[in-house]
Formats: sequence, C-alpha cells, structure tokens
Amino acid sequence: MKPQNITEKMKLILEPKKMGLKARLFVTRDDGITIYDSVQNNTTTSVSALVSGVWQASEALIGIANPNQEIMEFRFGFDTSSQGIYLFPLNVAGKRYFLGAIYQDCLNPGQLKRQVALIKDEMDKIFSSESASVAKKTITTNREGFLFKDISDEEIDRLFSPGRI
Repeated sequence: MKPQNITEKMKLILEPKKMGLKARLFVTRDDGITIYDSVQNNTTTSVSALVSGVWQASEALIGIANPNQEIMEFRFGFDTSSQGIYLFPLNVAGKRYFLGAIYQDCLNPGQLKRQVALIKDEMDKIFSSESASVAKKTITTNREGFLFKDISDEEIDRLFSPGRI
C-alpha cells in the first residue's frame, strides 16, 4: 500500500536509515511543525520550532551578505568535533522542509554528515520524481466535456435553493 501523506512517506524513507546513524534524525516543516523525529520525546516539538527559527535567522543573515544567493544551496552546521547539529533544506511539493541530525559522542562526524547528505539527495530524487509524475498526470488528464453541458444559471439556482430537497 502506498503512503497517503508526506509524513508517512518521510517515515518510510527514514526509518530504515536511522539504524545506520548514531544520531537523532528529524524532518520539520518551515513553520516548525514536526514531520518525523527518530526520537519521540518531550523535546520533539522544541527541536522543530528551534530548527525552523535558526534556519530563518541564518537565511536573514545570508540575505544581508549576498541577497542574490539561493538559500536551497546551503546547509547549516553547528558543531564541535564530536557533537552538533546538521541541517539541510528540502523542497517537497513546493513547500520547504528541513532534514537534520543531532549527534553527540560521534567518532566520525564527517562520515555522519556524508550519510545525512546522501539521505537528503535521495529524498530530493524521490520527491522531485513524484512531483514530475503528478505534473505529468495533471497535464495529460484533460477533461472532455462537462457533466451538465446544457444547464442554465437559473436551473442551478433552483436546484440549490432552500426548500428544493
């Protein structure tokens, strides 16, 4: 059975990947709503809200430095050699999301960052191909004719007027 919404799709993609990562993996919407979090606890909502805020603050700072720079080309890292947070923007169905990892006691943060970047690339491919197939279906599914071809405005008014049940 195919997943019905973005949350289910994200979960199907990310659940198998979280086993190979020694980090908290999450996806949040641009407005700070949690879409996926591999660690569901009392910090889930806070993480999503803070990630959204820190990205928007970073975006504002980048806009000051270079207003013509495309923000989707950036990633955000705030870390030491063994712990930190790593964020990527995602574009899914025309909306912006953030994929991130929070890690601590990491022996090889470079490898972890590479794994998260590969997950982001995979998600970009999956969701861009879905967007392309939906767009193709929309273009090729042209309606031929109308259900009520010869109906007047007066007939519609009478049909939906009160007392005409």
